[in-house]
Amino acid sequence: MNLRKLVYITKDQLKNGTLRENLADLTSQFNHVFPAQSSRVEAITQYAIKNTLYYNTYKKYNDFKDYPVLDKSVIKRNYDDFISAPYKECIDSLHKVTTSGSYGTPFTFYLNPEKRQKMISEVYYFGRKSNFDLGSKHAYIVSKKKSKISQVIQNQVMITVDKLDDKWCKEAVKRLKKQNVMILIGYPSAISRLAFYLSKNNIVFPMDGVITISEVLTDDMRIQIEKSFNCPPASRYSSEEFGVLANQDLSGDFFWLNQSNYLIEILALDSNKDVSIGELGRIVVTDLFNHSMPILRYDTGDLAKPFEVTNGMVTKIESVEGRRLATIRDINGKEISSFSINGALRESKDIIQFQFSQEGKVEYLLKVIIDKPIDKSYIINVYQNILGSEALINIEFVDEIPAQRSGKRPYILQNYYDE
Repeated sequence: MNLRKLVYITKDQLKNGTLRENLADLTSQFNHVFPAQSSRVEAITQYAIKNTLYYNTYKKYNDFKDYPVLDKSVIKRNYDDFISAPYKECIDSLHKVTTSGSYGTPFTFYLNPEKRQKMISEVYYFGRKSNFDLGSKHAYIVSKKKSKISQVIQNQVMITVDKLDDKWCKEAVKRLKKQNVMILIGYPSAISRLAFYLSKNNIVFPMDGVITISEVLTDDMRIQIEKSFNCPPASRYSSEEFGVLANQDLSGDFFWLNQSNYLIEILALDSNKDVSIGELGRIVVTDLFNHSMPILRYDTGDLAKPFEVTNGMVTKIESVEGRRLATIRDINGKEISSFSINGALRESKDIIQFQFSQEGKVEYLLKVIIDKPIDKSYIINVYQNILGSEALINIEFVDEIPAQRSGKRPYILQNYYDE
C-alpha cells in the first residue's frame, strides 16, 4: 500500500469510515444487481417532494415514470426552487461544482457532504478497475491547472493540453519518463495524439493504466493508445454535477452503468419511453444522494444504446455517443451515429486528428491534421455514401484542431441544426 493511500484511509477511519462504507456498498450493489436502487429512488423522490418548492408539485403523480424529464433550461429558470429547505441557509458553505459550458452556459450545482463523499468513492471504485489505486502517481492531461500543493497531495503530474503538436508530445513524453508515471488520465484527443507520436517514432511506452475522460474515446483512438502504451484504455463517463455515471470495461465492448448511486434511464429520442437493446436513446439521470439540490430525471444531453437489461434495468450500455446537440444529420435530416462518422476514416492511417462538422443542410466540413498526403476523393465518396450523394464535403487541412473554452476538442460538431 502506498503512503498516500495509507494516510487517506487512516484519516477516513479516524473520522467516520465513509470511504470504506461507500466502497463496500458499491461492491455489494454491483455484485447483486443493485437491490437497493428502488428504495433509494423512493427515498430521494419523497425527500425532494417534501423539501423543495419545485418538486412539491410532483405530489400529484402516482408513478415515477410519470415525472417530467428535465433539462438544464428548466433548472435555470427555477434555480432557487431546486434548493432544498434544510440547506437554504447554508448553501454557500457547501461544495459547489460548475459545468464547463462546452455546449451552452456554465452552470453551478451544490453538493451536500454525503453526496461529495459518494463522488470521491466512485472515482476510487472505478479507478481500481483500470489499475489506478488511491494515491498512485499519475499524469493528469487536461486543460485546467492545479496548484503545486494540490498536485503533491494527489501525487499528480499535470500536463496542460495546449497545442497538440510534435513539440508538445516530445515535452510530455519527457516529463512522463522523468516522473516515472505509469497511469494516464485525461482527454482522449490528447492521449491518442501522444500515442500517434510514439508510434511514428517507433516507441512503445508501457503504462499500467489509461483512463480517458470528458470526450468520446473512439475505436481508432483505443487501438492507437493500446498499441503505444501497451495497455487497454478505459473511458470514464462522468459529469461535474453528478459523478461517475458509467465506466468502460477494459474489453472496450460496453460500459458498466452506476445504478447504485443513480437511476440511469435510456429513453427514446422523441418520447419518455424506454428504448430496446441496441436502440439509440437519451441518457436521463436521477441522483440518489444529492439532498441539497435534488435532481430527478435529468436529461444529460448525451446519447447511448443499451447493451444489457436485467429485470427492466439497463445495467450496461454499448457506448456513450456524445451530445445530442452534436449529432450529425444526413441530407434528408436523419440523425447519423457519431461512430459512423468516425468509422469512415478508419482506413486513413495518415490522419493524426480530425473534426467533422455540419455547416448547412447538405454542407459538411472535415478538418484534418495529416502525417502524409491523403486521398481526398476517396474520403468524400465514403462520406457521401453515409450522408447522401448530394452531400457537399469540404476537406480543410489544418495544423491544429481548435479547443473549446473548456479545453476539449470534440471530433463532432453540429453548427447548422439548432435544437
